[in-house]
Amino acid sequence: MNLQYALDHLAILNRYAAYTYAVDGADEEGYLDCFTEDAVVDLSSFKIAWARAGDALRQFADENGIVRGTENLRKSVGAVNFHHITANVLVRAIDGDRAQGAAYFVVFTRDEGRIEHYGRYEDELRKCADGQWRFSVRRDIAIYERDHPLNIRK
Repeated sequence: MNLQYALDHLAILNRYAAYTYAVDGADEEGYLDCFTEDAVVDLSSFKIAWARAGDALRQFADENGIVRGTENLRKSVGAVNFHHITANVLVRAIDGDRAQGAAYFVVFTRDEGRIEHYGRYEDELRKCADGQWRFSVRRDIAIYERDHPLNIRK
């Protein structure tokens, strides 16, 4: 491991934290700064969320649950009113200006503090021209949605 690898690794870990703070704080600029301009976010595994908030989600995601690009990401800011915890961040690989990462997340309702859903992020990141690491592809993989367990491994 060389110094640049270590610095990139730390920057990627910080990007995961920055995302959580931005999304929970409805910080539009901070949130958008977490993604490349051509980012793709896959929310398709959330079946219960789509049933509960379908029309709201369709304002920024396509019929398959995919959010594409900065303008749709901008529309999604503040669409949810939750608290997120991101944990067990794993930087799987760093290869030049590309990286792969993963983490687990738990999402709580703000009003009651109960678990709304939890799952795993599977991410591709890109080091941009300004030297910042940003998510270029984010897959939110639901493991549990309130009142409906999904994909639980026995």
